[in-house]
Amino acid sequence: MQFALRMKLPKKVGACLFFLISPLLAQNHLVSEVPAAAMTGPVFEASVGYTYIDMDTPSRQRIGLSGVDANGFADFNPRLGMIVDVSYARTGNVLTTPHSANVLSCLTGPVFYPLQYGNTRIFVQTLAGVSLVNSAVPVKGTYYLGGTITRFSYALGGGVEHTISGPFAIRIGGHYLRTTFANPSAALTFQNNLQIVTAIVFRWGSR
Repeated sequence: MQFALRMKLPKKVGACLFFLISPLLAQNHLVSEVPAAAMTGPVFEASVGYTYIDMDTPSRQRIGLSGVDANGFADFNPRLGMIVDVSYARTGNVLTTPHSANVLSCLTGPVFYPLQYGNTRIFVQTLAGVSLVNSAVPVKGTYYLGGTITRFSYALGGGVEHTISGPFAIRIGGHYLRTTFANPSAALTFQNNLQIVTAIVFRWGSR
């Protein structure tokens, strides 16, 4: 009888240990099969929209130009990205002359996102590149000086981006734009311009 009890006791202990350990083994097995979180890469964005430039002139009169703005973004993380921006704006009859005014800019630089709330985020950008300014300045009477100047240019500014639905968003921004043109004496002078952009954004990837 004692021998029978000794034989049954190890079997019962083994059965209890098996039922206790089995859930742990199954749990470890399930955890090991859960896939690792996917790595997130850069988020790419492209936008196109309307731009308005309040352009400075050597006579300190200001003229308005309207046109189109297009750019591409690469956001490396939620706080930092890179932008390439191309804009073109024009108007006619500059300062009572028959000459039109055109500004073509190609700028690039970093963009920062200091604040985000829900689907809305604030951005600040610092851009540099080249701007082509074709314009005219009155000299005397009906005489005017017209031509094209291409020089180094830069822009400082920011704005707001709001996601509408899915990959689509809208951007509204403004910045200070530094360009160069000639005065009535044909000497080059800096222009302190204000540029406003409203654009539709399409995004590849998710933040």
